[in-house]
Amino acid sequence: MNTENLLRAVRPVNLLIPRPGQPESAEPKFWAMQLAGLHCNHVKKSAKVLRDARKRSDQPISEDVSLKVSSLHHGLAQALGSKSFDAWRNIELELIDFLQTRGMTRPADLISWPRMFCYSLKARQVSDRLFNSGLPMPERIFTGVGSKFFAASGRGRFDIHQLADGSLYSDEARFKWCEDRANQVVLSLEREFDCDADAPDFLELTGRDLLLHSYRFDHIAGAFNLLGDNLVAPMQRPPEFRLYNASEDELIFDRRVFDIFRQEIDRSESGWVDIIPLPGNDNIIFLKGANGAFDWVIRDQRDEVFTGNPYHPFFKSHELPTAMEDSRFKAHLYFKTGEWYERLEHSAETRHYAEGGTVATWPGYLKLLMRELVATRGNYAQPTQPKGWGAQNFVPHRLSDYCLMVSPPVTIQEFWRFFESSDWRNDRVIRSHNKVQLKEDLAAVNLHDDDHLPASVTWFDALAYCRYYEQKTGLYVRLLKVEEWKQISPPPLQDIEQDGWADLTWVVTGEDGKTEDETCHRYPESCDGGGFLRFGKELTWTQNQQGLPFVSVPDFGE
Repeated sequence: MNTENLLRAVRPVNLLIPRPGQPESAEPKFWAMQLAGLHCNHVKKSAKVLRDARKRSDQPISEDVSLKVSSLHHGLAQALGSKSFDAWRNIELELIDFLQTRGMTRPADLISWPRMFCYSLKARQVSDRLFNSGLPMPERIFTGVGSKFFAASGRGRFDIHQLADGSLYSDEARFKWCEDRANQVVLSLEREFDCDADAPDFLELTGRDLLLHSYRFDHIAGAFNLLGDNLVAPMQRPPEFRLYNASEDELIFDRRVFDIFRQEIDRSESGWVDIIPLPGNDNIIFLKGANGAFDWVIRDQRDEVFTGNPYHPFFKSHELPTAMEDSRFKAHLYFKTGEWYERLEHSAETRHYAEGGTVATWPGYLKLLMRELVATRGNYAQPTQPKGWGAQNFVPHRLSDYCLMVSPPVTIQEFWRFFESSDWRNDRVIRSHNKVQLKEDLAAVNLHDDDHLPASVTWFDALAYCRYYEQKTGLYVRLLKVEEWKQISPPPLQDIEQDGWADLTWVVTGEDGKTEDETCHRYPESCDGGGFLRFGKELTWTQNQQGLPFVSVPDFGE
């Protein structure tokens, strides 16, 4: 194996380097550069890829000091723990000798494994734990790659149920049945035709093996983290669980299952990697597996390329409503160095439930992380939304700490005036190719109703309309947030449980002119010959306390 191949990366590695040429007094800005390996040729390729991606027609790239080749090489070398690119090239032979003398001869992914599904650790998790946690350097980490615990796919409670003749109906009963057969082989498996390449040809599962396979998704998943010493050796700290709002009984049962899991992995060599720092280097740590396999992580590495636009390919960044851009905070999280992200995420979610939050009010990690940073870091403040003047038809709503101006439902006439003459009409179809398919025929769900009724659109259509309205009026409009909707919406006037489904709001008509169950078309609104979807004859309108109109729809979202 040649040197360049030996030093290649086995997964995408994204490194942060300060942009060359920026003033020292300014807040540092970074380039995120994807590195294909540790060889000097990999460094050169990474710089070339960045420069090619940042080319601009109005400025020669040679004039952009932040993309100077030698500076990019130097920045990457420093990210790798070297003083300069020349110094990094000089230690390359020493690096090869370091690997060979320690029996590391085969690059391999020792952090994640396809058979592990949701369990797989991420390279950033490992990197943050080793470099940014402030905890002592462990001797070994259990990543699970190659472990028997993850080798048997699709085995669990149903197998216990069959082996016990269907007589076990509780977790406690299944737990006892498996523990009574802890070291007894209860299931022998041969490789199946649809198994992946990493599946073993033959596998025997003991009662304990089957127990752990049965509970891995609900009672072990919360323990498969690097917050404490759950997966490291030596284990010097009590286990930490990513389990929230759980009862005492649930915590006790999870701890019992985890204790068995820990005993079993401690008895095995598979799934563990040795932690081997590179002498004289503070930024690279090697992971050593069996049979010459090795892997490596770098300080402050990232798993994905940063994108400030989660709505690509449906929208380009400049097409988003100004008030719905959240890329600045995402960029802060991505480019903040020295952060132990897994700990930050765990603390944010713990705070949510400790302060009375529930699964129903869970707002997503982005908002949780912002709340956590504002609560625990003195130099953070909640970002403010763009402000605008009041529009005549918008209704003011005084919420906890701001006034929210809300429009009545956008009518079919208003939406169609935008849609009929906009580029979005074609873009929505073209950009959804091989992605989420947007409903192509909005006419089938709008143009058979009175044009003063609310428009029926997808979420992406609503975003496009917000951008159009902003350009037309200068108002920074956006869609309501879930928590805002809950605060301003009136109690529903119709209830499925009480009123039943007798008077549906929606009426389906097929191209044969027949409605509902009489039409021969399963999805008449999609028929080429003119099937459509329309409102029922009698709509139930209501208002909130501020006078904003709402349609009461028992089957909305169906």
